[in-house]
Amino acid sequence: MTNNDLDVRTLWERVKTRLNLPAGQSLVRRASANASRRGVVEALLEVSMPADLHDWWSLADVSADFWIPGGGDEFAPVDLDEAVETWKIWLQVADEEGQPAVDENGEAEPRFQPQYLPFAQSPGGDGLIIDLRPGTSYGAVFVWDHEQWGLREPLWASISAMLQDVAVTLERETGGSPGPHQGV
Repeated sequence: MTNNDLDVRTLWERVKTRLNLPAGQSLVRRASANASRRGVVEALLEVSMPADLHDWWSLADVSADFWIPGGGDEFAPVDLDEAVETWKIWLQVADEEGQPAVDENGEAEPRFQPQYLPFAQSPGGDGLIIDLRPGTSYGAVFVWDHEQWGLREPLWASISAMLQDVAVTLERETGGSPGPHQGV
């Protein structure tokens, strides 16, 4: 089964089933975004979002706790309005830095780009971003380190791939998956 065989909702249900919460504790939920709101954000960023990112923002019951691993940290999903606020702040910081310095190879210092959209935050201020630039990394998930800047290797090729990976990991840690996804 490939990442494309399962939709975002099904993958999220697998993850949600395996998030272990102490008895009586409920999930802190991230707000969902309707199609109109997602369209406004696409217009603001001047890009189109991949279908699985649209599906991600439409989920109404995503845990806003720290459960997404990445780069040695855990990240909490943020709602679309928080993502846009973080996007604006990170663009402002990049702009306030002035012209990027050029290294010995003639490469410009990495900066936060208007086509990077954060969707989760770590306690230390780093974020998981979706690269919305045209090209081979379109839709890929990266860590944005707020101190070191720049993108390393993508953590996942897409939101769907991230959810698939997290679901499989949680299922292994908790003894398998109930239902039809056993052994994925």
